This record gives sequence, C-alpha cells and structure tokens, in this order.
Amino acid sequence: MDPDDRLEVELPREYLAGTVSQLLDRVFPPDNEGRRPVSDRFDLRANPDLPDIYAVLLAVCDEWRDWRCALVASAGGEPIELDAPASHVIQRGEGVPVLQLRLEQEHRALEYAVRQGLWPGHEELLSWMQSLVALYFLDKHEAVITSPASQRDTAAMARAIKRLEAQGIIAWRSACDIGAAGDGAYAITAEGRRFISRLLAETESYIELYDHYRDVLADPDAGLVEFEKGRGTDLRVEVFLAEGLDPVRTVFLLRLYDGTLDARVRDWVEAVETADLFEGVLEPVVNRDSVSPERLAAIIEHGHAWLEEQREKARRDEEDRDLLRRAGGEAR
Repeated sequence: MDPDDRLEVELPREYLAGTVSQLLDRVFPPDNEGRRPVSDRFDLRANPDLPDIYAVLLAVCDEWRDWRCALVASAGGEPIELDAPASHVIQRGEGVPVLQLRLEQEHRALEYAVRQGLWPGHEELLSWMQSLVALYFLDKHEAVITSPASQRDTAAMARAIKRLEAQGIIAWRSACDIGAAGDGAYAITAEGRRFISRLLAETESYIELYDHYRDVLADPDAGLVEFEKGRGTDLRVEVFLAEGLDPVRTVFLLRLYDGTLDARVRDWVEAVETADLFEGVLEPVVNRDSVSPERLAAIIEHGHAWLEEQREKARRDEEDRDLLRRAGGEAR
C-alpha cells in the first residue's frame, strides 16, 4: 500500500473493549457478515478508495489468522504488543478519541509449516533443508568439504554432513581415492547420485504438472481461465494445497532447481546456520495470492484440460516432424 493510504472509520466505543488483537478481529473479521457493519460506516464521499484499502487489510488479517504472517503493530512510532489493551493506545486530544495503528507483515513460513501440521517441528524442517542445501553445493558447485570443522565449525553444517553421511548419500574419501592433495574430502556416493536423480525427477514432475499455474488469468464466472499469458497470478501454492501436496517441500525443491541459492555460493555455509535463509526461500509458501475454494476448483479443472491440450498438441507436432523426416528420407 502507498504510505498515504489508510483506513479511516468511526467505530462504536465498545469496539475498544479488549486487546489490540481483539480489536483487529472485530474490525477485520473473517466472514462477510462481520465485515458488513464496518464497511457500512465508510464515508465514501470523503474517500471512495476505502473499500479497496479495506480489502487489502482484510487479506493481511486473513494471513495473520492462518499463521502465514506475524503482525507488528505500532502507534505514534512506538511498538505495541497485540495483547495490549486497545484503550491504552487511544490518542485523547480535542474532539473525538482517535486510535491510529500501523501494521507491518512479517511472513513466517517455518511457523506456518508447523502450525498447519505440514511438518512436526521447526528442527525437523530445518534439518531436512540444511542437508539438501549442503548436498546442492557439493553437487552443483563442487564445494570441497574436508571436514565439518573446516567449514568454520558451524553446528548446522556439521549436523548436515553427519545426516548425509548416515544416509549413505555422501562418504569420506581419502586424498588418494579422489586424486587430490591433503587429507581428503567428502564426496557424493552412488546412492547419493540416485537420491539426487529421484529429487530431480520429483521436481520436474511438479514443473510439468503445475508450472502453468504460475500465470493464471481467471474469471471463472465469465468462463475465462487462461494460462501463460504473461499477466496473470501465481496460484501454484494454492493448487499444491488443493491437490494434497506439501507446499513447503514443493516450493523448496522448485527453488533449488531454479538456482535461487546460487547467489549464496560465497557464504552458504554461514547462511545455513540461521533460519533467515530458509524463511526467504520459502516465502512463496506464505506470501501468495489466494482465491476462494470454488474459484480454485474451477481454475484447476480448466488447468487439467489445458495441460491435456498441450500434451496432445506436442504429440501431433512430434508426429508431423516424424512424418517430415520419413518423407525426406524417402525422397533421397
């Protein structure tokens, strides 16, 4: 939102009974029935943009209730806890009492994954991602790991190497085995190569089946659903959830595949030590557009049909190319 955009609405005094969090739930409730008494109070002659501003803030509060983000509140430049009494942050000057709140979102993908039951805990999720990041840099960037201690003794790195080694994905190789100087280094095993191939196949299946949902232009009520037009909305995570996939796993593998982590080639060892790297990689899981279940079902139905059309077109094109090749051979 533009910094000058704000929601101004005169509310009944009883709305201030309770905490700031409870006030937000009353002003930005999850259902249309609760929203109507607030929107009916808008002074549209003074500001015709209020419904649009309200819609933005409603979406923010919906994400907050869904654990997709945390809300950081402040008033007059001072931070406010959401469990603080709403009445304590009212500005009482001349005229009517005024409550001014500034809300900022902090997307929390790790918390969302645990709260939604997608992963049993933060440690398990971080452990899985840290191991795959270590394997990614060993494979794609041929990182040399002579021992966990040599990697500036980061605890996360040591644990990641230990887990990969325990699974037989990497193994210690002496300098003689790898034809190098020094004491040796970790190398990816044959089982590790098979493991990487399975991950690549899984990721490529996500791309084949769902990549067209990254660009959706949809008005199902009007019978309009288009894909890959360059001006649509990314609904992949919404579709993953609807199709019963773990959006954390799919997004993480897709972002490994597209080279998102390549920018951290110089500091990846330090980066895996904190959750910040992974919150950034997983942000699309929580910072996303949403549509109603009914609209999403219609979009997915169109998406399946569109994919079948693309496959049929590819099959016909291949048959035409094959026919031309054979015709060319016979002509010679």
